[in-house]
Amino acid sequence: MNVFRALKEIYKQNFSCLAENIYLKDSFGRTLSKPLAINKNIPEFDTSSMDGFAVRKSSLGKIGRFTVLGETPAGSRSSYTIKPNECVKVYTGSRMPKNADFVVIQENTLSQSNFMYVNNYDKKSSYVRKTGLDFKKGQIISNPMLIDYKLISALASLNVEKVSVIKKPKVCIIPTGNEILALGSKAKKNSIYSSSPYGIKSMLENEGAEVTIAPICRDNLDEIICALSNTKQSQIIITLGGVSKGNYDLIRKHYRKLGIKILVDGIPIKPGKPLIIGKLDRKIIFCLPGNPISSIVCSKLFVVSLIRKILGEKLETLTTRKALLSEDIEIPISQREHYMRAFTYQKAATQYVKPFSKQDSSLHSVLIKSNCLLIIPPGSSSKLKDQIVDIIDI
Repeated sequence: MNVFRALKEIYKQNFSCLAENIYLKDSFGRTLSKPLAINKNIPEFDTSSMDGFAVRKSSLGKIGRFTVLGETPAGSRSSYTIKPNECVKVYTGSRMPKNADFVVIQENTLSQSNFMYVNNYDKKSSYVRKTGLDFKKGQIISNPMLIDYKLISALASLNVEKVSVIKKPKVCIIPTGNEILALGSKAKKNSIYSSSPYGIKSMLENEGAEVTIAPICRDNLDEIICALSNTKQSQIIITLGGVSKGNYDLIRKHYRKLGIKILVDGIPIKPGKPLIIGKLDRKIIFCLPGNPISSIVCSKLFVVSLIRKILGEKLETLTTRKALLSEDIEIPISQREHYMRAFTYQKAATQYVKPFSKQDSSLHSVLIKSNCLLIIPPGSSSKLKDQIVDIIDI
């Protein structure tokens, strides 16, 4: 089993993508759940794109003086039908008069009394926005599509007040361990504060999930059973700790009693080898190591990928990119794929990456300086400066 196969196993599971209607103004960052059919042309009629005079294009070069019939401000209906020697003063956004198909821009004209004289024009630039130039009636905006500020503006131009979006995947994080302290509690000897649940929550919310953190479970099977029974509203469960092979790793010891059907049992990666990925009823459960950096890296590799898949991204494996090593690195040969915390930067047209020397899975101080994971395949020996490697942005 490796990361690619584990992701393939995860993606095979059936996930119901429920939808909900929300106001367009609240839809930033959400994902369209169904195709959206355009119900009218935009613009709905030919409009001027500049201030000037609407004329017949065929009259230009033949007629030098045009009778001005009047004007059509933007937002007004045009009741004019022009003849070859006539024109109407128009503004940006004005509806074009009947028979008019060209705008002579203001600066290329001279006005005297009720007449307009053409000084210059370019027949290649009509300055007319044709009906349906932006959107045509019946055109489809396909799904799934991430709703960003650009799409919001476009949908507002179509008078779309509400949109159907994929519901946010619901995730519950359950921290476990006798040594874990809740934030804000009094410090105790031989204990550590719960940290990774908050980092993972922020990471997954940034991907579009709705995340809750359950109270800390002690190394007590009844507490773990109770915590899992309270996740009925969640599609994804993450447990932290209890998956190694020690006496107090109760999730691994009692996974059958907990109702977990294992899909993936351990992956030779660093950090994060002793993990379990399984099903709990219709939910998918990620039983991750207790070491904070291990759990955060595993969440990035697996849970983020699943959330993106649920929200419509066409994924087959991890999204990586290439970089050149900025220096030689010595790597002990290992059968575990290593996801090293690293820093990537661009110099001229070249992308470089520099791994940090300290890679212990407890070091937040290294993680906060990192902006990527450098992937070292299993069985790799030391790598040299300027060698091409794969990285994952974090």
